[in-house]
Amino acid sequence: MHVLISWDIQAQKPEWDTIDNELRECLEGYSWVKPLSTLFIVRIRNRSRRRDIKEALVDVCKKYPDKINLLISTTLEDVSYGGWMPKTMWPKIKARTEEENDEQ
Repeated sequence: MHVLISWDIQAQKPEWDTIDNELRECLEGYSWVKPLSTLFIVRIRNRSRRRDIKEALVDVCKKYPDKINLLISTTLEDVSYGGWMPKTMWPKIKARTEEENDEQ
C-alpha cells in the first residue's frame, strides 16, 4: 500500500530549502523514494497513515499558504508503474509499491 505525493514550492532559496525540509519531515519514519523531481512514492501500512501524512503536510502548507501547492493520491494498492527511468530506480519503486512486508 502506498501514496503518491507531489509538491511545488513557490519561493527562492534559502526559504525554498526551509519549506522543503519541513515537508520532508512529514515523511520521516516512512519508506519513500523520489523517482521524479517533485514526486514521492511513500509506502504505508494502512489508510490511517495516509491521513496522518496528509494532515502533517497540510499543516506545513498552512504556514506558507501562498508558497506551496500539494497533491496527495488516495491509498494505492496493486498498482504497477512503467516508464523511462534509470534501471536502478525500478527496484526502489517496487520496494515501496509491492504489498508484501508492509512496514509503515
